[in-house]
Amino acid sequence: MTPARSARETAGGRNARRVVARWAWRMFRREWRQQALILALLTTAVAASIGLASAAYTATAVPDEADFGAASHFIKFDGTDRQVLAADVAAARAAFDSFEVIHHSKVPVPGLFEPVDYRAQDPDGPLSGPRLALVDGRYPAGGQVAITDGLADLLHLSIGASLTLDGAARPVVGIVENPGNLADEFALVPASQTGDADAVTILVDATDDQVNAFRVPSSAVMDMGFRMVNADVVAAVTVLILQAVALLLIALIAAASFVVIAHRRMRQLGMLAAIGATEKQLRWVTLANGMIIGLVAAVIGAATGFAGWVALAPLVEDAVGYRVAELDVPPWLVAGGMLLAVAACTAAAWWPARNVARVPPARALSGRPPEPRPARRATTLAVVFALVGVACLATGGDMAGETAVDWTNAALLVAGTVAVALGVLLAGPPALGLLAACAVRLPVAVRLAVGDLVRYRARAGSALAAISLAVGVAVTIVAAATAAQAADKGNLPPNRVLVRAAHVDGPFIPEATDMDRLQAAADRVAASFSEPRVTSLDVALHPATEPDPAFEGREAIRLAVRSGDIWIDLSLLYVATPQLVAHYGYELDGVPAGAVITKETGDLAILGDPQSNGSAPGALIGLERIPSDYRSLPGTFITTETLRERGWVPSPSGRWLVETAGPPTAEQLGAARDAAAGAGLTVEIRDAPPGVTSLQSGVTVAGLLVALGVVAMTVGLVRSDAARDLHILAATGATSGTRRTLTAATAAGLAVLGVILGTAGAYLGLAASFARDLGALFPVPVAHLAVIVLGLPLLATAAGWLVSGRTIADIARQPLQ
Repeated sequence: MTPARSARETAGGRNARRVVARWAWRMFRREWRQQALILALLTTAVAASIGLASAAYTATAVPDEADFGAASHFIKFDGTDRQVLAADVAAARAAFDSFEVIHHSKVPVPGLFEPVDYRAQDPDGPLSGPRLALVDGRYPAGGQVAITDGLADLLHLSIGASLTLDGAARPVVGIVENPGNLADEFALVPASQTGDADAVTILVDATDDQVNAFRVPSSAVMDMGFRMVNADVVAAVTVLILQAVALLLIALIAAASFVVIAHRRMRQLGMLAAIGATEKQLRWVTLANGMIIGLVAAVIGAATGFAGWVALAPLVEDAVGYRVAELDVPPWLVAGGMLLAVAACTAAAWWPARNVARVPPARALSGRPPEPRPARRATTLAVVFALVGVACLATGGDMAGETAVDWTNAALLVAGTVAVALGVLLAGPPALGLLAACAVRLPVAVRLAVGDLVRYRARAGSALAAISLAVGVAVTIVAAATAAQAADKGNLPPNRVLVRAAHVDGPFIPEATDMDRLQAAADRVAASFSEPRVTSLDVALHPATEPDPAFEGREAIRLAVRSGDIWIDLSLLYVATPQLVAHYGYELDGVPAGAVITKETGDLAILGDPQSNGSAPGALIGLERIPSDYRSLPGTFITTETLRERGWVPSPSGRWLVETAGPPTAEQLGAARDAAAGAGLTVEIRDAPPGVTSLQSGVTVAGLLVALGVVAMTVGLVRSDAARDLHILAATGATSGTRRTLTAATAAGLAVLGVILGTAGAYLGLAASFARDLGALFPVPVAHLAVIVLGLPLLATAAGWLVSGRTIADIARQPLQ
């Protein structure tokens, strides 16, 4: 071959690629209406990928800052002697070069069960900066104070008012918060006004050995915290997992789309092949279209995803309970997501481009689709990938260790997540064959619809995989969020309030002469809430128990645990009612005689029976375990039958559980506190963040919409490719109801299979991840799962029925290509 000829062939190939690319661009502009849905779905997938990755990166490492600030460690210790506490703090100053001291004073508040933390902290401290933020006003100086917004609502205070809880009148000059924990309520005073501090938090920036070697002169017990290093790596790995799953979703939607585009252009490509176009040039047509769509979707999707994350960040903050820096997203994350989107679309276009380029020109000009291939290999691969993914997830533990990232577990989590996702995706084609086998006895219109799905298995399988992945991601996030919330529910459910008599505590209950007055006061407190239901909590009491003047109450029967040579009170022995124990999923019918129902563990015994005359605590005949739940809810019960057998009587405990129609508002809580303070009662409210219900609902709706969009795209494409069959049916007298049934059955089949595969794959991965504690997956988010599992098939079926069935005109007319 001469150099001149080689140059001509190179130029010819380059010119041919340029001509084919220009033709692909013109076809894209010409067919933009046919590709609008495809572009919208890909844009949505890219936007979701960028938005979720931005959220994961900016929010992962924030909770650590609530305790550590900018420090590597914290040391906490208590002390009632101010001189001893000062000596311990001085020892810490001498031991560490970089440190900061925060003093705490617990001040009781009339009407509230929990005291307020008066926090002496330097707003400009070198280590505590991330623990403190100014919302409004300014930081306090001199005899001033700044409070959190929750405390301001409860106490009906605003900037300019005066706070006198600690006996000193302090003007409120600002509203502050702990950005890492929005449920942290406190009053901020200047660092110089330590007052009667009863606890100290010392933030230090030192090595683990230095912190472990530190001892205080008083030999007080210290609580040490070690911050995990490389927390940004956890964020990066989380982003990698989300990007990998999003990349699969984008590729699947694109693959289903480009199979249809390639088939639509089969006659055109056959004509190009007939006039001498090579397979490489034919592949380039579809590849160029994939690159163009991928680039447009990446640009629009990245902008939409980032803007959506910025707009939705406040809702995420309310759900997770801490602030996030929504704009602190590195450019590489957005640029990488865009490049991955373009690469995924181009890669997804390669396979249909390869297949259509190999179709003989005569067959391409006829427009006949390729024959479907057996799905046996896909079944085997699906099982293999699923087993590998389960093994990786079950072997890997927590990605974040106590103080550092566990790289092995991080790699196993990434590999396991991708493997399970691939296993679910590869199960799509076999599932379509199974659906066809199950439809043999159904009406003919349904059999035709299912037959078309199997006939166009290439696009239907990719679309089914995309639906399954969208459903799986939504189910995983909803279930994982529910499990995380169940792991630490806090003290009370969102719609419960606990009212107590303020003058008694521990094992003591009010005297009988005070109960009528306290009951009336508790009813007034409950009236502050919406649709309250008040339950008086009765406890076991020996009838011979006399009031103790020192404690202004009577000593009730209680459960205690042995700690060395002493017994520590755990809980009063509450009288069980079906309503109380139903919260734990427990029924009283099967309780053995004499048993105590409790969530407590250890060497347990009963205290408070005066007939014991100082002897050993009463032995427990039997224990019935109930699951651990909210910390402040009653957790130890005795039945009325056991109560009578032991010679005890039920007595009001001076505690009332108020159930409201919904989470109380700030105004309701403020009014309840005022009513309680005036009647000698205290109110305990939920101390945990509001929860993740809004986040779960948003993810559920988003996953539902994406899956519904993929169903709509696939149904439209499958039914458009089966237009000739519809013409034949119309010519033979098929009614619009038959045509509606075809479309609705196609949508329903894809939706049902997508829901089954997606939900099964999600819980398969979650079960493997929680293999060491499967109980963490309970309770199941039934409401959100029902919306996905039932809502998607119903919506898809209804939409397919409503948008189809129009009269077919010009049956003999063939579309021009």
